[in-house]
Amino acid sequence: MDKHTQKHDTFLRAIMANKEIALDYFRTCLPQNIQDLLDFSTLEQLPDTYVSKELQKSISDIVYTCKRAGGKGEVKISLLVEHKSYVDKYVPIQIGSYIFSGLLKQIGNKESPSLIIPILLYHGKDRWEYKTLVDLFEDLEPVLQGFVPDYQYIFHNLGQIPDEDIVALHNRFLAASFLAMKYSAFKEHLNALIPTILTLGSDMEKNLLNTLIVYTLVGNPLGREQFLELITSLPPFPNKESIMDTLEQFVEKGRKEGQEEKALDAIKRMIKLSSLTDEQIAVFLDVTVNYVANVRKRVASEL
Repeated sequence: MDKHTQKHDTFLRAIMANKEIALDYFRTCLPQNIQDLLDFSTLEQLPDTYVSKELQKSISDIVYTCKRAGGKGEVKISLLVEHKSYVDKYVPIQIGSYIFSGLLKQIGNKESPSLIIPILLYHGKDRWEYKTLVDLFEDLEPVLQGFVPDYQYIFHNLGQIPDEDIVALHNRFLAASFLAMKYSAFKEHLNALIPTILTLGSDMEKNLLNTLIVYTLVGNPLGREQFLELITSLPPFPNKESIMDTLEQFVEKGRKEGQEEKALDAIKRMIKLSSLTDEQIAVFLDVTVNYVANVRKRVASEL
């Protein structure tokens, strides 16, 4: 899983681990006629995953289980997160693989098969329309369509939800998270919404609020002074001081990582382009000899 995918995966797992947020999320994205068939008072997160190693390259899953209304057995509600920056028409195949992988896992655990409701949460910048598996087959006669697995999934496309509808959500932190995810690839628009995101999320407990701040700031082109000016200009709200502290720590960490990356690049260049010893490079760049030696081994392995 690349850094871009990992960023979204880490953020979503953090917020969906909060049962209240997860419950409000399902009530937001599931159609009412499906909600009426579920007993959300029994909602519990499962530690298991149904995603194969191959699917983990693009999809991560968060699995919740709850009883059907009237105690008619369990349902697995599975949240699939699509992190690709482009529309993938073959996602219905991936979802089918996910469903059958989950059912096989249940059987392997000696469970009776329970229904899986996949939710595809998409927050990329390209337009994406809901498609099922049969849509991949052109000019297929009706009698042959019976050989195509038939299943549905919930397609939750944040790009199709107006901002005002997101802001109006009952769960303010969920609304802030949706805005941050929706515009994660549109930095200028995201920056304009930072005051709204911080205000909406300000009531949340510190750890989740910090997670939202870091998610919003990763890869952001604004500098430290611009962030500080933006936040200090906001009227007082809960956790404002905590947000300022988190911002300072985030910027400082980014500065140190930037310095370390520059030092690493410099060491690699000196190793490749000069005959200096590890000791000489270490003195010149003010790093340890062991660090230079490890970089030299890495450079040799890359050749």
